[in-house]
Amino acid sequence: MERRRSTRLDEEHEDVKKQVVAEAETQHSPLARRHSAYLPPDADDTRVHRAVSAMETIYRIQERYERRRAVDNAAFAVAMLGVALVFVDNEYAKSATATFVLRCANTILTVVLLALVVWRFLLERDILIQRNVLPPHVSVFRMPLRLLSLILELVICAICVPPGISGRLTVWEWKYHIAIDELESKLNTCVVPLKAFEGSCYLVYSYPYDILGLLALLRLYMIPRVILNLSDFSSYRASYLGAIHNVNTFSSVFAVKCFLRSHPFRVLAVGFTATLLLTSYALSIVEAPVNPTLAPLFNAMWLVVLTMGTIGYGDLTAVTLLGQTILMVGGMFTGILLFGVLSAAVFGFLALDERDQSFLHLLRRQDYDQWLKDASVQSIQAAWRYFHARTLLRGSKRVQSRLQQQLYHRLAKQRRLRSQSVEDYRSTVTELQHCQDQLLVSLRADHTVTMQNLRDMEQRLDGLILAATGALSSPHA
Repeated sequence: MERRRSTRLDEEHEDVKKQVVAEAETQHSPLARRHSAYLPPDADDTRVHRAVSAMETIYRIQERYERRRAVDNAAFAVAMLGVALVFVDNEYAKSATATFVLRCANTILTVVLLALVVWRFLLERDILIQRNVLPPHVSVFRMPLRLLSLILELVICAICVPPGISGRLTVWEWKYHIAIDELESKLNTCVVPLKAFEGSCYLVYSYPYDILGLLALLRLYMIPRVILNLSDFSSYRASYLGAIHNVNTFSSVFAVKCFLRSHPFRVLAVGFTATLLLTSYALSIVEAPVNPTLAPLFNAMWLVVLTMGTIGYGDLTAVTLLGQTILMVGGMFTGILLFGVLSAAVFGFLALDERDQSFLHLLRRQDYDQWLKDASVQSIQAAWRYFHARTLLRGSKRVQSRLQQQLYHRLAKQRRLRSQSVEDYRSTVTELQHCQDQLLVSLRADHTVTMQNLRDMEQRLDGLILAATGALSSPHA
């Protein structure tokens, strides 16, 4: 696909170059068009050469963008393949031969990944030079922040367990000090499974060296780059428009924000599922030697879900410091972030837009008008009954008092409804139109007053000119 895209760009480049040259040759002919789409009317050979050079630069930058996208996608595929090999090595590789083959393949993929990371850095540097963001032939050491980012990325991608390494890593995790009186008694006062050593209690456990492969999960930092490549913000046109509007389209955070705004629930579902699975798997691996209750993946997932929801039942806990760190970062911080974004997405989804508010206001206005009509009709009916009882029927005082109270209640209800009147709905567009109308009325009034003052001044000047002309033409002058 990338090769077909590059071929298409080359074909477009050649077509445009031929069209520029053809227009330059036929521009001075009698049948030529008055204006050219690529060249000015009085283009000479120098301007033609500059136009061709500018278009070559544009196509060169566009080619760099396409190549960087291909390198990003290839690096992500290689990184995820390495993570999959680590998972297979930890879970399913039982024989030494299978482990050796998997680690050899993972080492080769790591070398390829490091080469792709360096290639991407050089492409990005070339793009910045072509866009005149960096000076030509700039040294790598003149870009300290980008160089530091490259070194950090290389360190993260270089983590792997090479073939031929075996054994276990023993960890002495300090828990607390032993009291002086207990220390003098020379008794082991540490709670099982803790061990006493030099006046302190330690939790002693060991990991196989294979656990270092879990650090390959740090390669997931490439996911925002893939999201950027899947969007339309990684092209040259988007970068050019972003530079005009002071928006950094190189940033993956911008693409993530746009994806989160356009597809919030999809992004949250994928993020929640990935965080839950990865955190649970890492937690079960690091807690298995000393905490068998978290060795099953389902128990680890249950603890991560409880931590994400800031709920603690106490039935499951992380014992090791590494497990507590993983649970704190992957469960608490990420959970709070995901639930916060989910709340914002839900409230944004439930919020009424302009059309919904207008329709709802119309329904309320119709209901209000109907209630007011009913209250007015009931008031008229109550007034007629009271008048009929007083004048025509001449009923008893009790009947007249009851009808009078009924009339007062109807009138009070009508007055209360009129005080709660529903005005016409005014949206933002309506308010802007109203402000514009007021400004236009004020400007027209000022224009009318100014024109009237100018007419009065013109009449006075005409009178002065006539008076001066008459005075100069009189015989006494």
